[in-house]
Amino acid sequence: MLYVILALATLFLVVISLMLLGKVPAKSMGALAGIIGVTGSIMILYMAATDALSAFGPTATFAALIVAFMFFMLYLLVAAEVFTGTDFKATGWYSLVAGLFVFCIGLGFLHVLGDTLPLVGQFGTMFLVWAGAFWLIWLVFALGMTNLTKLLAWYLIIPTVAITIFWPIIAFTNYGVIGTWW
Repeated sequence: MLYVILALATLFLVVISLMLLGKVPAKSMGALAGIIGVTGSIMILYMAATDALSAFGPTATFAALIVAFMFFMLYLLVAAEVFTGTDFKATGWYSLVAGLFVFCIGLGFLHVLGDTLPLVGQFGTMFLVWAGAFWLIWLVFALGMTNLTKLLAWYLIIPTVAITIFWPIIAFTNYGVIGTWW
């Protein structure tokens, strides 16, 4: 199920990047954000109820769920802002705090911040890349640095999409075996 959640996130990242580049209308992206936000939230609740990542340790499921909920809440917030016609400031300020949580969890997976989470370099790296995406959203929408909009779009579509979609492919082709990259 985690692979499906990451695929949904990848789909949204591609579409929002294309919207930022002026290739997709905001209303279409907003509708997709709402659909993915609701669908992903239901999947995350199921994963929480079944403790789907317990094989990685007692806290891995909850760390992944926190980050996934942050993304899906972002998607729902984006959908709400598109359909209410607001200025995305709420999305921007939400992204500042979400980025901080994602960054800290990434450092946890790298054992920079304690050793409660398992040492899994892939997770740590993914979370740090995602934290960068959240912070770029904060800069563009909360602080109004619109000159970074194209950088945000390309950051979302290249490193963020790449790491979000390639990790499940690598994990799936290794029959789910996950280890450190270094």
